[in-house]
Amino acid sequence: MTKSSPILLVAYGGGHVAMLAPIFRALKASGYPVTFLALTTAGKFLDNLNIPYIGYKDLPGANDADAQAYGRQLASAIPPGGPVPESETIAYLGLNYRELVKLHGAGRAESLYAEKGRQAFLPAGLFESWFMELKPSLVIATNSPRSEQAAILAAKKKGIPAICAIDLFGLQEIQWIGNPGYANKICVLNEDVRQMLLKKGRKPEEVVVTGNPAFERINSVEAHAAGIALRKSRNWNDELKTILWASQIEPVQHPFAPRRGDPELPRRIENQLRNFVSHHKGFRLVVRYHPSEQVCFREGQDRVELSPRDEDLAALLHAVDTVVVTSSTVGLEAYIAGRQVISVDCSIFTDDAPYSRMGIASGVSKVENLDELLLTAPVRNSGDKEDLHQKTSATQKILETAKQLIRNEI
Repeated sequence: MTKSSPILLVAYGGGHVAMLAPIFRALKASGYPVTFLALTTAGKFLDNLNIPYIGYKDLPGANDADAQAYGRQLASAIPPGGPVPESETIAYLGLNYRELVKLHGAGRAESLYAEKGRQAFLPAGLFESWFMELKPSLVIATNSPRSEQAAILAAKKKGIPAICAIDLFGLQEIQWIGNPGYANKICVLNEDVRQMLLKKGRKPEEVVVTGNPAFERINSVEAHAAGIALRKSRNWNDELKTILWASQIEPVQHPFAPRRGDPELPRRIENQLRNFVSHHKGFRLVVRYHPSEQVCFREGQDRVELSPRDEDLAALLHAVDTVVVTSSTVGLEAYIAGRQVISVDCSIFTDDAPYSRMGIASGVSKVENLDELLLTAPVRNSGDKEDLHQKTSATQKILETAKQLIRNEI
């Protein structure tokens, strides 16, 4: 391991890649070589920021005949035209499934995948092999399971320092992040999350309150100005109250807890909100789908609009009045921006992001109860918010943590 060895960042899409993108730029500005492994929809996010990255299709063995065969077979069940390139989907599925076969044998791998789908993947061996070639000086990943988790486990096996950056609360991920030796440093949102990890048994010097770099821009002067410009460009400078529904995928099975979900929940919430707007002329609805959702927006309803995936989220949050979520990171971001937040607390992920319990949102236990809360919940403004984001840059804090680990290794 030398000063020329790259720092490896690993992240899935959504809030995870948004957390690490500022870290990439800070590391590059400090003169470090950096490799960004972007998983699933993270690549599209980085494309929009002109940040270079690699994917599963670039990993050793991705073009091997058996990996390609596994990947093509599994990818055939996925509708074409999604946000992830087909070549990346094939490589991701193929390499992960081949690892599953290596670990458990063909028969058991087949039954595990049938039972758990992608949640059966944990390709630590794949990353160990790759690290022998890449020789990273440091691994930084967020709290996601599967590939990010595997990268941190592989780093430990190979004696490579690692940072796990928790984007929100880590309430479920503590099952593995709380284990001794899982990453050298854990970077967390606030002191509450830190104390939770200390109670689990992590050492005080291992857990650092840094905040989340993804939230730094939310209350910038630029974000406020962009929100004003967005309202003007979309003709929202009227008396209507604008509701944002930040949709999110609801899987059948929780990725790491014995909970079953309702995949139709996001559409039921959207339908309820559409119905509410149709009966209340003082409101408009803006629908924003998660990057992983493959949903066709229903045009034609009065006062119901789509927020494209590439529309700036910080600007959007300052352009709307109310934000409805299940457990999306957007809920916390909206709270920081001073918006009224309403959480639908019947999601498979409610216990992972208990916004209403933490005072971040007003909650409803049933979709049908949304109407009453939309009419009665008090509207907040940016002056009401708590300063959840750090006064000192979260990016700078994680950068200093990374530099400390690298100095200790070289």
